[in-house]
Amino acid sequence: MITPLDILSIETWLLIASVVLLIRYYLNYKWSYFERLNIPYETPSVREIGSMRTAFSRDKAFDFDNECKKKHGNIWGLFAGLSPCITIHDPDILRQIFIKEFSTFPDRKKTLSKISGKEMNSGLSNLHGKQWKRVRSTMTPTFSSSKLKQMCGIIDWCTGNTVDALNRKIENNNGVFNSKEIFSRLSLDIVCSAAFSTNAHSQDDRVEEPEISKHAKRMFSGNLRSPLLFLLFIFPQLEKLVEKFNYSIFNKEGLNYFKKLSHHVIKQRQENPHGQTRVDLMQLMLDSEVSKDKIKEGSEKGMTKAEIVGNSMLMILAGYENTGNVMSWTAYNFAQHPDIQVKVQEEIDEMMKIHGKFDYQSVTNLKFLDMCINETLRLYMPILKNARVCDNEITINGLTIPKGVLISVPSYGLAHDPEYWEEPYKFKPERMRDMNQIDPMMFQPFGAGPRNCIGIRFALMEIKMSLAKLLYSFTFKPAENTPNPPLKFTYALVVRPVVDFNLVAVPRNSAAT
Repeated sequence: MITPLDILSIETWLLIASVVLLIRYYLNYKWSYFERLNIPYETPSVREIGSMRTAFSRDKAFDFDNECKKKHGNIWGLFAGLSPCITIHDPDILRQIFIKEFSTFPDRKKTLSKISGKEMNSGLSNLHGKQWKRVRSTMTPTFSSSKLKQMCGIIDWCTGNTVDALNRKIENNNGVFNSKEIFSRLSLDIVCSAAFSTNAHSQDDRVEEPEISKHAKRMFSGNLRSPLLFLLFIFPQLEKLVEKFNYSIFNKEGLNYFKKLSHHVIKQRQENPHGQTRVDLMQLMLDSEVSKDKIKEGSEKGMTKAEIVGNSMLMILAGYENTGNVMSWTAYNFAQHPDIQVKVQEEIDEMMKIHGKFDYQSVTNLKFLDMCINETLRLYMPILKNARVCDNEITINGLTIPKGVLISVPSYGLAHDPEYWEEPYKFKPERMRDMNQIDPMMFQPFGAGPRNCIGIRFALMEIKMSLAKLLYSFTFKPAENTPNPPLKFTYALVVRPVVDFNLVAVPRNSAAT
């Protein structure tokens, strides 16, 4: 009979046992962090990667935060691997973190910000400190009211192509169309045209799907379950090594495509500087290009070539995925609530009688459409969580937050908390009648404070103008495979419905042709 001593010596077994005990002691010490702070927390384990597997699981992520609130109250702890995170569900504390004490919480995260690939790592969402402030201040003028007004004609033209595409669906497919496909391609065309003066030509279904649309889909085909991400959660120090190997959670082929596209547009602009007739995001960034040496000298404005490429890619992909999704989900809500859709269409018809066109000023008057879009953003929040890192220890409303701790903000959970929202899983646009009465901490689809989404005004204008023009020409109805409300969601790299659904476009008799 073979005994353990026949395999290894007693000294070796003692060494192994000592190592195991030391690891266990180390884990217990790290995971007793919240006990020392007297903060309730979710019990961590190696299998759960601390507490992350459930918090970001495909089927439980959307209920996780409100279930934790029931157990622990408005403040609780969890672990991203070995790193402590404090989840805060209290709007008063969040208000101070996002706004009043922004200088103490300037960054979204310190770790896992360099895993998007060399170029995307330079996107605004991944930048820290002075670099973020410099790039943000450089890009902000692009989204002024005057610039947005210039982009309205482009949105109108791109949406006209969608009207043509839906008319072909009516002629050839009884009006049935894939909602995500139609609206994502529309958003892709708009952001490429308005931000980079580049026509994507992605909406004509009579020809093969263009490469830009195919690669945009590939970019979001990854997930958060790779073994390398597991290691980074446990050992965040490895991130610097991973960055050197240019690792990305996004599809590599898609990244290379959009990198080449951005470089191509930049090269065209540099070779023909007088061929650009209007200012767009790309031109503004190129006009602000500075060398790395200038940045090192402390320049407070300007962007390097890498930052220009990274933020170009970020704008295209954000437009394709998030903005396209919001349009798709709003159309779904109209299809499921025909009485609300009729009311919106009556508002649009009245606006057209007065103004006769879709432009910045006329669409601003569509208040009920605004309410429906905002309620869609609440009901089907496009982001699951937000975050801020504490740079210096601070006490807020009796809560002491240590330096270096990540604050997890349960954006989706806040928007579905029955304490603040009556019937939170129902589509009720009337609750958005007066946005001054809506606490921005409980409703933050674009984030909050100085670090909110830089493109929020552009995105909302795009969504509103596009839907207004489409609803003037069509009525949306459910198709055979359209799921009943509310939509069920899953989470990988982004929030998306479990079911890829169709809708039906029906021409309106009252619409102008």
